[in-house]
This record gives sequence, structure tokens and C-alpha cells, in this order.
Amino acid sequence: GGDRSRSRSRRKDSRSPSRSRDPDRKKKPDDYGVDTMKITDDDAAFILGKGGKTKEKISRVSEAEIELFERDLILEIRGSKLQRRRAKKYAEGVMAQRTGPVHISTEYDDGDLTMLQVPQEAVGFVTGRAGNFLRTIEEEWQTLMFFCEVGGGSRNKDYEKLAIFGSVRGRRGSELKVLSAVETKVPGYYDKIRDDVMSRDRGLDETKTWGTDSMTFQDDELSYALGKQGGTRKKLERSSGAIVQYVGHTALFSGPRKERKYAREYMKWLFE
Repeated sequence: GGDRSRSRSRRKDSRSPSRSRDPDRKKKPDDYGVDTMKITDDDAAFILGKGGKTKEKISRVSEAEIELFERDLILEIRGSKLQRRRAKKYAEGVMAQRTGPVHISTEYDDGDLTMLQVPQEAVGFVTGRAGNFLRTIEEEWQTLMFFCEVGGGSRNKDYEKLAIFGSVRGRRGSELKVLSAVETKVPGYYDKIRDDVMSRDRGLDETKTWGTDSMTFQDDELSYALGKQGGTRKKLERSSGAIVQYVGHTALFSGPRKERKYAREYMKWLFE
């Protein structure tokens, strides 16, 4: 209507026309603003990643708009206060990876972080060649993941901490995929952390019914439940809406209550 075009012309005056954006974008939040970060030359290359992928990933997970001005070496972050805060944090984490381990403190959690201990002998496997396994998971679940050091340097070398940033669902899908891989390398690991995994993020989604259910299988049942190349698992995931992942002999269903119920029912039908 009329008032939209009025506010649009107002907005146009306040920024150079060469950077005008699609006017039909979502309405801006009340605490919308712009933050800038000064970065180095090397950081700029790293943040851009292959074909701007890294920058897009930070933007996707934080839901902020990010622009890199290569000449001035400035990273411009636009969005609500929380979106900007997250984007800044993700950018700093990504840049820190370039020079060594990322240090993370407890203030890092804006309700967007899952910390997972990964046994040392599974770290290489979880990372994948040139970080490919983690990148694939990030892509699938719209998350941001990196290994990090927490607090001081006195750390237990038996485990590395994997930070997973994103939404409740995204973090969960990523975490379970990593756990599934870890379990093939270090059988029995899941049992040690089962309680943490089962109770994580309980009730923290929009429906307030988020949770995790599990079913345990015998060997012969397991290959049947998996199907060829995990086809059955994917089918269950698609039809129920829940996250379905097998960790060792356990099937885990994560999601709002309704989706978990569907997943369990479909699983029962499978075995009938």
C-alpha cells in the first residue's frame, strides 16, 4: 500500500542506490542495525571461502546479511541485535580457525550452541578429508561446526570439543550424524553420553514439545531398518518430519512430540 512506498523512498535516500535491495524483503525487526568488523587481508580471503561459500554460511546460520568490502577490509553485518551478535561470533570463530584452535567461552552460547565431546581417535574421521564430512553436514542441516578449545589450555587430550551452531533442529541433525559416525569408530561411546544426548534441548522449540525418543535393535533388525544406503532412514525422516538417525544399535527420533510419534509408528509398521 501507500505507506510502504513512502517508507521505501525514505530508505532509498539513506543509502547509495547501487546497493539497493529487493523492497519486498521481510519487514525489518525493531532492533535492526548495522555492525562493522575490521578484518585482515588473510581473514577476508578465508571468510569468502571458495566462491563466497563461507560468508553465505555465516549469513545463513545467523540470519544476518553480511557484506564484505574487500578494498576497505570491512565486514558489514546487518540484522536484529541477536542476528548481528551471532554473525559476529561466527565470523570470529571461522577466522580463528585459520590460525589454530578456536577458543570458546561459555558466553558463546546465545541459545544456538551444542557442544559435543568427540573421542580423539574419531576426530579425523568426523572431520573427513579436507573437512569434507563436517562441510557436508553443515550444508544438510544449515549449521556451522568447528573443533575448539574451551577455557584454559589444560584440556583432556582424550577428547576434542566440537561446537555446533544453529537452530535446535539443525544442531540436532548435525550432532546425531556426528555421533553415528563416532559410534562406528568407537563402539560403545554413545552409551557413555546417552543421558546428555537424550535430554538435550528438551522443550526448546516453538512447539515446546521438542524431545528425543529411542528404540534399540538386534543386528538383523538393524540392517532392515537402515535399508539400502540408509534409504529407509531417509524415508522415515521425510514422512514423519522427525530427525531419524541410527547410532550403533539405537534408532533416535528427535523433533516435536507429534513428529516423534509418527516416526515411532512408521518404524513399528516397518517391522510388522
